[in-house]
Amino acid sequence: MAESLRLQLRRVVLESGTPAGRVYNLVIFGTILLSVVGLLVEPHPMRVAAPGEIPLWVGELERACLLVFMADYLLHLWVSPKPLAYARSFFGLIDLSAVLFFFVPQINSGLILWIFKFGRVLRVFKLLRFMDEAQMLGRALRASARRIGVFLFFVVMAQVVLGYLMVAFESSHPDTQFQTVGQGVYWAIVTMTTVGYGDFVPQTVQGQLLAAVVMLLGFGIIAIPTGIVTVESIQQARQDRLRVCSQCGHQEHRRGALHCDQCGAPLPALPQSPVS
Repeated sequence: MAESLRLQLRRVVLESGTPAGRVYNLVIFGTILLSVVGLLVEPHPMRVAAPGEIPLWVGELERACLLVFMADYLLHLWVSPKPLAYARSFFGLIDLSAVLFFFVPQINSGLILWIFKFGRVLRVFKLLRFMDEAQMLGRALRASARRIGVFLFFVVMAQVVLGYLMVAFESSHPDTQFQTVGQGVYWAIVTMTTVGYGDFVPQTVQGQLLAAVVMLLGFGIIAIPTGIVTVESIQQARQDRLRVCSQCGHQEHRRGALHCDQCGAPLPALPQSPVS
């Protein structure tokens, strides 16, 4: 009886493809959002709130969310095929940090208190593994990691060169704000990312022209990595569409699925991705 109940709960807790699993994930996801709302209205996350400082409904909401998190963590430990592996995993540690605050309500250390509270926020990332789109994005990022890394390396070198040029151009001005190359590199980073704090402003014509060039380059900094990831995502989606069920014709199956999500028939082998 207990083993049968455990198997049924395993399908609900661990298998998001079942109707009951979808409902369970929606409940957990809604609890996470409510917990985040409770954190947003707290006056200071790194200290224990004084009596009456937090509205009563926030405290009740927090306790209800913690009860749900604790039940979810205990259920995962019970139904998981390898409970110790789950407890030591990244998501298991996030779940544990979300419920420890329930067992240790009196915490004087602001940093430890913040870690326990922030663990509830991090739980939202746990649900990404149940979303096919998030998994596809993760595969695209991994496949294009080398190209993005090379691009970022050249961006860093360009920041150093541009910062050095700005200091060289501005050194002749009596009211220059650029005293070191480090300040020039900082200015190049702030300008190229279109943040523009305005704490370092070029005074010479050469410096202003260089600033205009850096501002225009900033658009490419955003566009190029986005294009790389987009192309890889399209390739991943095309590979998934190639896997068509021979029985019912269903497409866009889960990555790595061996059987059709709709009829359960065996699927053809997954096409191999080219090495980037």
